[in-house]
Amino acid sequence: MLTMILAISCTLIGVNAQSEEKIEMFSYSINTTGPVWLEYNCQQTACQGMELIVNNSGLIHRNSDPHTVEWEGMVEGNISWQLMVEENISEGLIGFDSIISNEVWSEKKDLPDIVPSPSEQEDFEEIETFSQCQMNRCQSNDFEAEGVFFTGALESLNDKDAIRIVGNEGDVLLMPNFRSSSEMEIEIWMRNDEIKERIESINSGHDTEYFFEYPEGELWLRVIASVETEYSTYEFKIVRYDANRESLDLRELTNPWTHGDALAFNDTYHGHISASDAEGDSILIELGSKMKINPICHFSYDFMMDIVIHEINSIEIKYLENISSCPEIINSTYLTNSIEFRIKSNVTQPWSIKINTDSYGDGKNIGDAPDFIWQPGARDGRWDLVDPGMGEYSGNLGIQDYIDIFAFEITHENGSKVYFNDTEGEVSFKILVLNQTSGAIINSTDNSAIIVPQGIHAIRIEKNNSSSDIVNYRFRAPEIREYQIENRELEDLSRLFTNFYIIAGVMFLTPMIIVIWWNRNTIFKGDKNNIHIEQHELMMLNRLKDRIVKKIDKEIILSSLHQLGDSPWDSVIQEWGKPSLRHMTENLEICLWKISNLDILLGIKINKICMEFGSD
Repeated sequence: MLTMILAISCTLIGVNAQSEEKIEMFSYSINTTGPVWLEYNCQQTACQGMELIVNNSGLIHRNSDPHTVEWEGMVEGNISWQLMVEENISEGLIGFDSIISNEVWSEKKDLPDIVPSPSEQEDFEEIETFSQCQMNRCQSNDFEAEGVFFTGALESLNDKDAIRIVGNEGDVLLMPNFRSSSEMEIEIWMRNDEIKERIESINSGHDTEYFFEYPEGELWLRVIASVETEYSTYEFKIVRYDANRESLDLRELTNPWTHGDALAFNDTYHGHISASDAEGDSILIELGSKMKINPICHFSYDFMMDIVIHEINSIEIKYLENISSCPEIINSTYLTNSIEFRIKSNVTQPWSIKINTDSYGDGKNIGDAPDFIWQPGARDGRWDLVDPGMGEYSGNLGIQDYIDIFAFEITHENGSKVYFNDTEGEVSFKILVLNQTSGAIINSTDNSAIIVPQGIHAIRIEKNNSSSDIVNYRFRAPEIREYQIENRELEDLSRLFTNFYIIAGVMFLTPMIIVIWWNRNTIFKGDKNNIHIEQHELMMLNRLKDRIVKKIDKEIILSSLHQLGDSPWDSVIQEWGKPSLRHMTENLEICLWKISNLDILLGIKINKICMEFGSD
């Protein structure tokens, strides 16, 4: 692999070079400083005439072999090389491999053969690097560029190289590959103020990602040769993920989440967890109401995870606990506003989590829009505030979902004229005018324009029928036009009613004039004759009263009453005969005569003794 090449050229020249039987298949030239290893090998049984010619700052080196040709050494400046083959050898039959120093991270001087003892405090060669690729702070092409490629060489079997890696306890390190021109081994060491010890070793040819944890103290890498050789070139890549820069607020990820607002929904989040991290990692991702999501999780080794749903009222619902794989589907509640993944592992490893959904949500927010109007002063992010500048909104009404509520705001002091001019779907669109104090609906309209006062009001979208099928809808933000009150000058039109006022006045005053006319003498002349007549009549009435109330003999009155009472009773008996029904008591006699089918005669007679008692 060629890396950090300052100048490179490759030409395929189909002419003879040095002999009529060979051609120049490849030609390269670069400028670098440090160890370089070049190798070409034949992909078939033999490639006759294969020869590598290297020009290292004027020194020419030739290597011929029908199977493999190679060269390695220290370069300071320009190096060029050519591969010569016979005419009948095609380019596809030749394989190429290389290690080329990138100048920045390469062995400048011979490194220590062993990891220094704890007591040694010298200025040792070290590699300092860390990756920015944490959480969502990394593009896909950054994964290739992260970390450091270090190039070195062992000049003999007895030569060994040890180098310190800068970091902190708890950091996660990645060694994605370790290559060499001959068999080698790289040892991982821990060194602190008291001891040093080897932790692990990796053989050259390792091309799988190897994650390990930064130990307590210092981390050292030591390269040793596995076979006897005069000169061997090696290259390894090291990536460090700083534990103190994991989160977006550049802290270590906590479990549970303590890093502020939830992360954006439509993104992939990467992290690394160490075996010694007993607390673990967690990420909080925004989620909406009544959503069906598909989480995508990647882990290299075994892990344990809890999934917690967060609701708007600060309630946490443990959706799943102690799971060892991601669920295929997660259904959020109608109050959900985020979802948290809490991760633990006994093995140092990377992880990544992303959540997908087929239905992102209604409007510009994620999740299902509410089906009810907010309480006064309690509107939150669930109700999407429609912005006229955002253009088109879309959503759907699914199974058991019949109503969606959106909000819009009127800022004009005198109110605005509001109407829809672009809607689509088998739904009805209504503008609801709300009382800003009580929240009550005081007016509404569908497709017609309406004057809406200043404040936040509602848009109601409802299915046209009670079907449970999914209905998609689309609308543009309603048109809002400032309402202008016409302040026209008022005109006095009372002159048009002058005649009416005169006629009405005459009609109302005429009766009063007549009354005044008939009483003109009394009112205007002071005539008192009528008053004297009334006083005379009053005196005559008083005298008549005195005559009537004078003492009269009681016997005369009783006798008259008896005559009035007995005469009619006897005459009735004579006329109608014996009564049909008679009832008598000590002081009372009641008789009933049937006159006809519809008429009866009822008579009541009080005994004489009772009347005498009553008259005493």
